[in-house]
Amino acid sequence: MNMIQAINSAMDIMMERDPDVIVMGEDVGYFGGVFRATAGLQ
Repeated sequence: MNMIQAINSAMDIMMERDPDVIVMGEDVGYFGGVFRATAGLQ
């Protein structure tokens, strides 16, 4: 597992645990941003 996969996995776990968790910031979008750190989290 690389760093981006670890970040994505951690965000996924926290979003499952708490429906009030949101992701805000630059380059957070439908396709997961330039590094794909948020890919598949919608």
